[in-house]
Amino acid sequence: YRAGRDIKAGRVWTNCYHQYPAHAAFGGYKQSGIGRENHKMMLDHYQQTKNLLVSYSDKALGFF
Repeated sequence: YRAGRDIKAGRVWTNCYHQYPAHAAFGGYKQSGIGRENHKMMLDHYQQTKNLLVSYSDKALGFF
């Protein structure tokens, strides 16, 4: 368990080669690739956080 945590790789098998769930993320560890595939976290690479503040007031706000 401890050795597997110390290995800097995207996928590590210990006594169970190719035993992983189909939805497990893979790829993109260190500089070996861009992003991860097969997981919700891959969507982070296609999104950008933005704040959009809207006032529906008829009165002027601030400098405008």
